[in-house]
Amino acid sequence: MLNRRTLLSSFAAAGLLGTAAACSPSGGGGDDATSAGGGAKGTLTFRLWDQNAVPAYEESFAAFTESSGWGVTIDVVPWADYWTRLPLDVASGDAADVYWMNSANYILYKDSGDLLDINEVVPDGASQWEQSVVDLYSRDGGLWGVPQIWDSIALFYNKTLVDAAGVDPSALTFDPAAETDALRDAARALTVDGAGLHPGEAGFDVNSRAQFGFNSQADRQAIIGPMLASNGAQWQEDDEYTFASPEGIEAFRYMADLINVENVAPSAADTNENGDYTRDLFTQGKLGLFQSGPYNLLAVSEGVADSFEWALAAPVAGPAGAKSLVHGVVAVGNAKADDDQQEGIAELLTWLGSKEGQLPLAEQGVSFPGHVDAQDAFLAFWQDKGVDVSAFVEAAKNPAEADTGTRANAGLMAAMPIFQEVFIGRLTAEEGIPQAQEEGNAAMTE
Repeated sequence: MLNRRTLLSSFAAAGLLGTAAACSPSGGGGDDATSAGGGAKGTLTFRLWDQNAVPAYEESFAAFTESSGWGVTIDVVPWADYWTRLPLDVASGDAADVYWMNSANYILYKDSGDLLDINEVVPDGASQWEQSVVDLYSRDGGLWGVPQIWDSIALFYNKTLVDAAGVDPSALTFDPAAETDALRDAARALTVDGAGLHPGEAGFDVNSRAQFGFNSQADRQAIIGPMLASNGAQWQEDDEYTFASPEGIEAFRYMADLINVENVAPSAADTNENGDYTRDLFTQGKLGLFQSGPYNLLAVSEGVADSFEWALAAPVAGPAGAKSLVHGVVAVGNAKADDDQQEGIAELLTWLGSKEGQLPLAEQGVSFPGHVDAQDAFLAFWQDKGVDVSAFVEAAKNPAEADTGTRANAGLMAAMPIFQEVFIGRLTAEEGIPQAQEEGNAAMTE
């Protein structure tokens, strides 16, 4: 929806915690506040982490103020500070009336009684919103946020390169148990060294590669999540990691082998340090297949400009079919706000869940809106640019498991450095993935 995201640690440069902020086109922006003006009934506060979404919300809130009598002040807290400030503000009673929340953190606040149950505020809302996002924020019989924006995963492809290589992007599959598969064959055909040779050909020089086939890398949302699920592996169960199953280890080995054995993906020495390295290769015309989310649409569109034609296809399918990690950002209601604000909070949440309230997010191209009836406006935004983004809508219908749990961020932060070691080849999948599971689970229970 995530450059597109700014993260909490050294992963900031790498963009690795895909389910954390991926929905946002940018996690940046300074600490700022804007106001739609005071209303006759009073003023509400709304907090988010993405400056790029502010103009859309300003337009939405202007209409809300006119119809409801409540003014809204927008508070922008950058992603790098968001999750350190939020618990402090919640504890001191200074949290916004309504604020953005992600799936990796909401359970902590829900369990502490800080969030309103949306089923009680907007009783008929869930049937209007993107089902995969509703499912993500449903727990213990309640719904703990109003879906605002969401993203899924699809395959960007360079039409010029795939046509020259004879690759059909709509027919790409992988199978770790097979000697080869359509993805490996296509990626070899798309990978070229300085002399024009492909992997497997005599004299091929891996160090002089001028063009790559596929973006296998330690990216939780775009690569790891979809490919694990597509191979039949389970990410977690009851807030405990279970990805070190035979199917999970096999999938990680396959992803790492695309880099270190097949030589069809860039070195993890580059992608571990910069999660946008492969996106930049794609915009430069040096990568044929780039699996990613709509959070990269704007960067790809602007980066490619008129250099070559590109399009989107379904994510690469494994033995269990094509899977897409779906992440959504929701607006949550502050259950501990003053009583005189609660009426306004309920009205604002209802507005934010309506088609009218979300249309500016779609019409300004911020991201896929949570309300299903507003999604056509986002499709039209990109259709006007000559891009059919419906592949993301289709991909969202078959979601992989997202990160959930009270300390999901802590678990992923502990596991990710070990994933990186597997991708770079310093640990085998058989060694590293059980270790990542153990350390991730330990971090989630501390």
